[in-house]
Amino acid sequence: MGRGKVQLKRIENKINRQVTFSKRRNGLLKKAHEISVLCDAEVAAIVFSPKGKLYEYATDSRMDKILERYERYSYAEKALISAESESEVKHSRLYDI
Repeated sequence: MGRGKVQLKRIENKINRQVTFSKRRNGLLKKAHEISVLCDAEVAAIVFSPKGKLYEYATDSRMDKILERYERYSYAEKALISAESESEVKHSRLYDI
């Protein structure tokens, strides 16, 4: 028999919330490892606890390289979107005349 759906809302009991955080954090980091191994993907996962403690997983301990790659792609995507929107504005102005 399958599990029931979990209602997504803040867990009010502090102890239960901490236990859930620990279990789900471990599960998330395990899944990150599994997808990196099974699919030969570069993976980085960063989790901060409610108290500010850092937990991380990176493929082959290459967090800095993965973050640099993310920043390059993120910047390139923003630049592309900006260029497309400028092109649309110029194109629409041509037909406003």
